[in-house]
Amino acid sequence: MFEGLSLDQAPPISVVLRFFLSVPVFGIFLSVLMMLYPTQILTVNHPLSLAAIHLLFLGVITMSMIGALFQMQSVLGGRPIPAPLGNAFLIHILFSVGIFTLAGAFITQIAPLFVLAATLLGSGIVYTVFLIIPLLFKSSLHDTLRGMRLALISLFITALLGIVMADAYAEGNFSTFHEAIRATHYSFALIGWIGALIIAVAFQVVEMFYVATPYSDWCKHNVFRIIPAALILKTLWLFLALPYVWVFDLLLAALLMGFFTTTVRRLRERKRRVSDVSIWFWSIGMGLLFVSLIAYGGYLWNMEEVILQIAVIAYALFALSIILGMMGKIVPFLVWFHLSSAGYMDAPIMSHVIPLKRSQSLFGLFVLVCGTAVMSVLYPPLFILTGVFSFALFALLGYNLIQALKLYRYTLTHGTRFTLE
Repeated sequence: MFEGLSLDQAPPISVVLRFFLSVPVFGIFLSVLMMLYPTQILTVNHPLSLAAIHLLFLGVITMSMIGALFQMQSVLGGRPIPAPLGNAFLIHILFSVGIFTLAGAFITQIAPLFVLAATLLGSGIVYTVFLIIPLLFKSSLHDTLRGMRLALISLFITALLGIVMADAYAEGNFSTFHEAIRATHYSFALIGWIGALIIAVAFQVVEMFYVATPYSDWCKHNVFRIIPAALILKTLWLFLALPYVWVFDLLLAALLMGFFTTTVRRLRERKRRVSDVSIWFWSIGMGLLFVSLIAYGGYLWNMEEVILQIAVIAYALFALSIILGMMGKIVPFLVWFHLSSAGYMDAPIMSHVIPLKRSQSLFGLFVLVCGTAVMSVLYPPLFILTGVFSFALFALLGYNLIQALKLYRYTLTHGTRFTLE
C-alpha cells in the first residue's frame, strides 16, 4: 500500500517548517483586516477584498502547499529537490515579500507596487515550477505525482494570468478580455492548483494515515485528465465568448462531488478506527466542500452574488481545513522522524509534539471561524467576530509550530544519541 515512499530522501525539517511558520503570520494579518474592514472585505472586487483574498489563497493556502510539496515530492518521487535549503530560502523570500507587496498594492492602489508584486510572485512561482516539475516528469508514474504535476502547471498558468492582471491594475487600463482572464485565473487557482493538489494528497494520505480502502483505479487515472480538459475548454469558451460556459463548471462540480462522496465513504469505513483531530478536520473539510458545491450550483441557477460568496468562502475553508489537519499530522511526524533518523533515543513521540488539547482547541476555533464566516455573508458586521476567532486560530497555530520547533531543537541539544562503541 505504501510503495514508492522514500523517507531517506526527505529534505531537512527547516525546509518545510520555513513555509509552515509563515502561514500564521499571513493569517494574523488577514484576521486584522477582517476585524477592521468587514464590510469592505465582503464587497466583491473591493480593493480590500482583493487584498484579503490574496493573503488567504497565497499567504495561507499556497504557502503551506509549497512547503508540503517540498516534502511530498522527495518522499513520493524518490528524487530530492537539489540544494533544498538554498532553494527553499529563495522561494520563501520571493513569496513572502511578493504577497505582502501585492496586498499593499491593493490596499494603497500604488501602481508600482503591482509591478513589483508581479515580478516577485511571478519569479517565485516560475522558479518553483521549473525546479520541481522536471523531477515529477522523470519520476515513476505515481497517481499523486500526476496530481502534483497538474497542480504546478495550473499554478504556473495562474501566475501568468495574475501578472497580466497586475499590469492592468498598474496601468489602470483593462482590456476587453479582462473578465475572461479573471475567470480563468480563478478557475485554475481554485480547481487546477488547490483542488487537484488536495485530491492528489488524499489519494496518498487517506489510505496511508487512516488505513482506508484505496480510491478506485478509474478515479486515480482519470481525475487528472478530466480537470485539465474541463479547464482548457472553459478557457476557450470564455475567450471566444461562447454560450453555455457553465457546462464546464458543472462538470468540475460533479467531479468534486464524486471526490466528496468517495472520501467520506473512505473515512467512514477506515480500518484504523482510532479517532484523532486530523479526522475531524478532514470530515468538516468534506462538509464545507459539499456546502460550496451546492451553493455554487445555486449561483449558476439564479446568479445571486450572495450565494457565490458563500460558495467561495466555504471552498476556502475546505482547503484550510485539510491544510490544518495535515499540518497536525506532518509536523509531529517530521519532528519524530528527523530526530529518530539522527539516532536520538529520546525523540518525542508524535502525540507529545502537539498535545491533544491544543489540537482540539485549534479545531474548536476553526469551527467558530466557519460558522461566523458563512453567516456573515447575510450579516456583514458578524465578520468582525470571524476576524477575532481567526486571529486566535492562527495565533494558536503559530504557537503549536513554534513549540514543536523548540522541542526539536531542545532534543538536538540535550537528547541522548545512540552510538556504537
